[in-house]
Amino acid sequence: MARKRIGELLVQAGVLDNTGLRAGLAEQRRWGGQLGRVLVDMKLVTEEALVRALSHQLNFPTIDLDQLDVPDSTLELVSADLAEQHSLIPFNLEGKFLEVAMSDPTNLGIIDELRIRTQLNVRPYLAGPKMIERALSRCYGIGLANLALDMRTARLESEEGLPTIGLGPSDNRPPSAHSVRERNAEILALQERISQLEALVSRDEDVLRKVLGLLIEKGVATREEILERIK
Repeated sequence: MARKRIGELLVQAGVLDNTGLRAGLAEQRRWGGQLGRVLVDMKLVTEEALVRALSHQLNFPTIDLDQLDVPDSTLELVSADLAEQHSLIPFNLEGKFLEVAMSDPTNLGIIDELRIRTQLNVRPYLAGPKMIERALSRCYGIGLANLALDMRTARLESEEGLPTIGLGPSDNRPPSAHSVRERNAEILALQERISQLEALVSRDEDVLRKVLGLLIEKGVATREEILERIK
């Protein structure tokens, strides 16, 4: 039996009506991206309601990635590019079982690909698209949250006259999980030394985040287009 689409499941769960689904599908066709993320961005459904409804309908366990400290050894089993492309985070390894948080755990194609690449059995868990995005930024150093942090750090370093950490264009290779952790530790140490400057730029950061969110919400540009333009 063919698996039901996420939109149909949300309508069946009563958290989305057919009008909202049609609007979300039209936005997805226009800009791309996963439907769940599109619906959350359009405020047609909250992330909490999305995860709760899909978990109930699909009978998948959920995971709170915000509360986890994922080991580097687990992250290194899946490349940053693959994790970002399919919106997933490997978060735990138990023997021959790799536990993976996904925004669409019904995607059997990517589960099979992970099984082949890692030579491990894959246990899919459900997590919200924005939660996964935060985890991608925290664990792999990619995504809008990491962009905002890098831009603020660059601004602070420029005002202080200090050398830039890891922001040069000379190396375009995806950072390893270990190097990301080291870089983030350096950034935190730097921010501690120049904390008196943070008040000067916090308002700019908030405005930037709101502008980026508005551009995405209004359909002016997608998250991917914004990231591509500012590389």
